[in-house]
Amino acid sequence: MEVLMSSLIGVEDPVKFLMWFFIVLMFVFLMFLFTLKTRKKLSNRHVAVRKTNTVIYSTLIIAVALISGVFALELNGSNEGNGLEDTAGIKSIEEIEAIESLEHIAHTNEHYLFGIDISHYQGEIKWDEVKASDHPIEFVFIRSTMGVDGKDTHYHANWVDAKKHDYIRGAYHYYRPNENSTKQFENFASTVTLVTGDFPPILDIEEPSRFGDKKLREGVLNWLKLAEAKYGVKPVVYTGKHFYDTRLKGYLKGYPLWIAAYSGKSRVSDVEWTFHQFSEEVEIAGIDTAVDGNSFHMTMKELQSMCIGETHHSKKYWKNYKH
Repeated sequence: MEVLMSSLIGVEDPVKFLMWFFIVLMFVFLMFLFTLKTRKKLSNRHVAVRKTNTVIYSTLIIAVALISGVFALELNGSNEGNGLEDTAGIKSIEEIEAIESLEHIAHTNEHYLFGIDISHYQGEIKWDEVKASDHPIEFVFIRSTMGVDGKDTHYHANWVDAKKHDYIRGAYHYYRPNENSTKQFENFASTVTLVTGDFPPILDIEEPSRFGDKKLREGVLNWLKLAEAKYGVKPVVYTGKHFYDTRLKGYLKGYPLWIAAYSGKSRVSDVEWTFHQFSEEVEIAGIDTAVDGNSFHMTMKELQSMCIGETHHSKKYWKNYKH
């Protein structure tokens, strides 16, 4: 029946439309009764006034009916649009299971370790509460610098506190593709001091260059080579799945990949990755905003072996993983 009604009146939600239609009719009917009552009170000596009132009330009724009808249609259309947005925002069972399982993965699956990445957007973090939370956080990636002169205002506090609370920590630089890559590395190097137990440097690449993909890759590779020369280890590259597929794939051989894709492991099944950013909506006690959730595909021993200062540091631990 609802389908038939929908086809007859051309509205996706006929029940809601008819509801508003009848509300408008009731309002018009009440206005009509009020007009009749007013007209009866007028004496025959006030014919001109009565005619004027009749015109005014009739015009008002028509206007209200038209405005109400348009409002009802607009509301119906708006609800249809919101429905599409809500549907897009609702995670599939696979996504929900991926997020829930990965947030608590250390309790159930030894093949994945859980970590987060943070910046000044998270504000002042209550690290004692984070440490006491139910989330099995093993590592923390912390934004340090951006472009040639940008510095994250919470970097130093986060860097010290992460170490104080026994997290494996890593510093990442946000790459601005239209700025000089050598100066960007100098900004990172002058800000970040890596010691034994820290991750190698990390380069975050998310934006295309106005000079084209070739220049983008040249700048990225220059930054990575400078970082490897200074710190003695291969840097990590962070980027989104689509950005990687369309601009970087085939040009980052030998560099560990930290890939962002928020629809479960199936989306990164065709990529050899070391870290997978699987969600940007993880809520953790002690942090006022949602944070990104990340998984590492090997064991704690292998995670630690990737860090600076390890005598057995080996590229085999940086070997990207294909699920």
